[in-house]
Amino acid sequence: MSSVEAELAELRLTIEQAIAKFDILDKRISNETEEPEARQTETDPIFFRDQVDQSALIDRAEKYLNWGRLKSRILDAGNGLFANSCWNMCLDVYICDLKDQRVTVSAIAHSSGIPMTTAMRYINVMVEQGLLTKTPNAADNRMIFVSISDDCAEKIEELLLSAPF
Repeated sequence: MSSVEAELAELRLTIEQAIAKFDILDKRISNETEEPEARQTETDPIFFRDQVDQSALIDRAEKYLNWGRLKSRILDAGNGLFANSCWNMCLDVYICDLKDQRVTVSAIAHSSGIPMTTAMRYINVMVEQGLLTKTPNAADNRMIFVSISDDCAEKIEELLLSAPF
């Protein structure tokens, strides 16, 4: 098998796995039309939340972030259609917050992989929408820390607990 054939086989496998995950999510979405009492299970985030510790949330968030970056790397042809930049920045900040690591606006913007001006604009919009908060560094006014809002952290946690991996 040539290297091209091997890459194609790997890509087909990745696509098949993605389709399987989409099917799982599609089933979850279709279950949302049922009565709430009828659809709650032991895997529902409401029930599952108490059983997951902080390290498991970090692990889930890192897997999701890495999967998103892999998806972008494989499917994007330099056009950014599969980048999910805002989601990735939120996850990155969420992970840093869980690890008690302060992170600067410029570090998050840089790690997003999009142009700095675009990332800064997205961060400002997320701050305006209440997803992120900015805090100036008392020791250096040129540096601004960013963290996830409590409301956004709860929503991310619910999404992570609902993720199929």
